Amino acid sequence: MDYSNDSAPSTTLARFACDYCRQKKLKCSRELPKCSACKPWPGSCDYKRDKPEPKPGVTHVNDRPKPPIAIIPSSIEQRLQSIESSLQKLTEAVERVLEATSEKPLLGNKSTGTSRTTHTSDIRASKDERTPGLFLGPSHSFSFLKEVSNNIETASRASTPFAYQHARSELQFLSSSLTTATVKTEGVGDDEGFFIPSKALGYQLIGTFLEHAPTGELFFTTPPDDLLRQIVFHPEQVAQKAWVVYFNYIMLAQASTEEENQANKADKFRRNVRCALNDSSIFLEPREINVQALAIMAMHGEDYTSPNLSWMIVGHACRQAEALGLHVPPHIDFESHQRSLALFWMLFTVDKSCTLAFGRSPFLPVYSYQGVPLPDFQYLLKFQPHITDSLFGDSQKPSRPSHFGAHFFLAGIKIAKIMGSIIEFLSPGPSAFSRQEIKMQLETWYATTMKTLEDIMEAERPFLVTAQIQEMSLGLNSTRFQYLHIVIILLKGDESFANLRLEAAREALFLLPTVVSNWSSIYNGVIWHLLYYPFIPFFVVFENIIHNHASQSAVAIDRDLQLMATTVSYFASMRGQMRLLATLCIRLERVASVFLQLAKSYLGRRTVTFDEGRSNNPLALDESLSSMSSVPAQPATGQGLASTSKEKHRVFGWNQDDIGPVLGDDVEIGNLINWLPADTFTAGLFMEREQQNEAVSANASGFATASSAPEGSRSRKRTFDATFDWFSWDAYYMDGDPRQARP
Repeated sequence: MDYSNDSAPSTTLARFACDYCRQKKLKCSRELPKCSACKPWPGSCDYKRDKPEPKPGVTHVNDRPKPPIAIIPSSIEQRLQSIESSLQKLTEAVERVLEATSEKPLLGNKSTGTSRTTHTSDIRASKDERTPGLFLGPSHSFSFLKEVSNNIETASRASTPFAYQHARSELQFLSSSLTTATVKTEGVGDDEGFFIPSKALGYQLIGTFLEHAPTGELFFTTPPDDLLRQIVFHPEQVAQKAWVVYFNYIMLAQASTEEENQANKADKFRRNVRCALNDSSIFLEPREINVQALAIMAMHGEDYTSPNLSWMIVGHACRQAEALGLHVPPHIDFESHQRSLALFWMLFTVDKSCTLAFGRSPFLPVYSYQGVPLPDFQYLLKFQPHITDSLFGDSQKPSRPSHFGAHFFLAGIKIAKIMGSIIEFLSPGPSAFSRQEIKMQLETWYATTMKTLEDIMEAERPFLVTAQIQEMSLGLNSTRFQYLHIVIILLKGDESFANLRLEAAREALFLLPTVVSNWSSIYNGVIWHLLYYPFIPFFVVFENIIHNHASQSAVAIDRDLQLMATTVSYFASMRGQMRLLATLCIRLERVASVFLQLAKSYLGRRTVTFDEGRSNNPLALDESLSSMSSVPAQPATGQGLASTSKEKHRVFGWNQDDIGPVLGDDVEIGNLINWLPADTFTAGLFMEREQQNEAVSANASGFATASSAPEGSRSRKRTFDATFDWFSWDAYYMDGDPRQARP
């Protein structure tokens, strides 16, 4: 070191020697700020006996280590700083957990004094930046999102702030679900590879896959045995990873999160799917297996059932199908040709449904594929429900193939073409069709389709097993619900059809208990349709309650509230059907429940009378919907299936007089129980069978008394004898399970 400057004579001297020189008994030069003895060392030079005021501009450096007593205050300060640093790190860790899928930590002030509200708003802003709202056309199925916001504001004037805030929150959730597309990536690390099962488990999975594969053989190719073994035991070696996606997605649909072992299997299958999807060739290379895997993901996917993700995947599948020319395949065998046509028309149908839902342009326009031939009818006979002992508990096998599925599929293609006309009509610009023309086409299609399917069901009934009857009933009700859904969209904005649109919405809600199903059914459409389409008629009825309650009777209002309650119970039933989507079903059930409570709060009708509401049935709705002439077919449960149109019309008898609708004499208690909402059946856990039988007998006699009352005893004010005992009825269902003992 160069001390030449330090050794120069100093003009400022201390009066006494420094502490170091005095302690070592050295002669001190008394220079300030350091004497000659202390200059070579980094320590400080202290003059405790003489502390003159430092001159301006002179800095007193105190770098010498302090004695142990002087270190204590500094050590405490360091500890406090360490604690503060730990708290800061903990705060940042909690914020990263809250961000969930955030790629970057939040920016801004990270001090411990930052309020939780500020952090929450920052997190929400960060999420909004990552998941932008997607475009929705001006005319689409989900356009109710705009009207509901205004209806909430109207209802808030007479409802409680609690109900208003909850409705706002649930609408935000529903809007986010319908206008964003996010992929769940947590839970699968980059270093995790494919799940490889043991030999015993692997062959068990292969057996389960082969058991369910025939259900989709109309559209999809089953991999050969050697490829199937490679998919299970060596997935990383499979050249086309779409095979891995297809196999594991079929297996994922079998899993149930209600059982621990099934939940573990579901995680393994999900991991394999995500690992396989890392191969971008699935989305970029046009191959039929890629179209097959994308189609199964979009229609029956568990992680990709959100509407926008399904639409994105359908778009990839349609583009690849168009590039491959599935509608005009090369010279190949008959089976492959028909399968390609069936797959193409299935994508065509789903594409029109997605287009109508979001108001976006179709991937496969109707005018471009008018001349594409339909699949051969004999080939379409493969479109049959999955019949196994494990699924339906029925060991019977059908004696001959049913024609129901083939006609159901062809009807789906026809309605897709009509939906194409609706899309053109609702789009900006001139249209080749008017609303009235499309309405007539729609009514003709519905009448023809329902008659054809009902006639087939009746003609084939002697040869059908229970599983087929259940599926056919579901197919009839799904067709009816689809028709009502399209009516609601088509008639929107035309005040002359306002009442017809409202009645269509009411009947659609009434149908909900009959379309409860899951991926294992083949006549129920796309999974996300079952989850989100019920809200379309739901909010039509909600809007009517908010704006038109003053002009309606108490009976009509109670009926509408009961229909909204049916939507709540529908999602509760779907929770048991779609166990992998149980969390989503619970949230959608909450959305419906919150808006039901908002409607009740707005009306000031917290106690709803159900006796009059229960008397309303679809036959009353048909007075304004002349084309809808039959009551929905109930899924078969023993003898409770309403099989024919005549049987359906005999479920209820109506006597229109001063007292209003009354149950007719020919009503059957078994059919009546089938029509009740799902949440009515509350089983008593500790009810003995003898008590159940007594309750059944008591209520059966009470019902007979009510239904057999003479006409002469009826007047404007009902007598006690002619009134059904609803108190006993409710007590019966509170104490026993009617499905175990019926009158």
